[in-house]
Amino acid sequence: MEFNTVLRLRRSVRKFQERQVEQAVLNEILKAGQSAPIGSNLYRDLHLTILKDRLIMKSLYAAQEKQLQDTVFADKVVKEVLNSGNDPPTRVPFYGAPVVIDVSHRLQELQPGIEIANVTSVVQTMHLAATNLGLGSVYVWGIFESMRMHPELDQTSLLNLPENFRPLMGLMLGYPAKPLIERDIKVNRIRVNIV
Repeated sequence: MEFNTVLRLRRSVRKFQERQVEQAVLNEILKAGQSAPIGSNLYRDLHLTILKDRLIMKSLYAAQEKQLQDTVFADKVVKEVLNSGNDPPTRVPFYGAPVVIDVSHRLQELQPGIEIANVTSVVQTMHLAATNLGLGSVYVWGIFESMRMHPELDQTSLLNLPENFRPLMGLMLGYPAKPLIERDIKVNRIRVNIV
């Protein structure tokens, strides 16, 4: 697919078909993630976990569910999503996506913040690859953030991560409930100045 077409088709998909993503397609997305630029070329600081088990997804979602019990917080999240033109969020773990790719990073203090840049780079590269392959996808942050905010509900151990790694972001993947439709790219969404 032509790159600008991928950009016009890419959107955050929050409703998926039950159809499972074929392993060959998943392999292409993982391959794309391996091509993402990583600070200081430290690929060893990243780890990908393919999550398909619905019971584990539900367990990981427990902290998010608790977070959404704070109605002020939940109302703000829903308002933000609706203002962005997307469907309202549901309380279905990971929006019912058949696959979630968790991107974890090694805990480190040498370059504070680089873990966010690295994980975001991998997730965005896989997000674009998924669009190119006709899949819907949306990144997830809040579920992992909620586990840090509610350590009593932290289920990170279910991910079998290497020692000193923590989940930071994930990419939910699946066949979209509605077809992806090209849209115009708004050029004034992010302010720009020249100095």
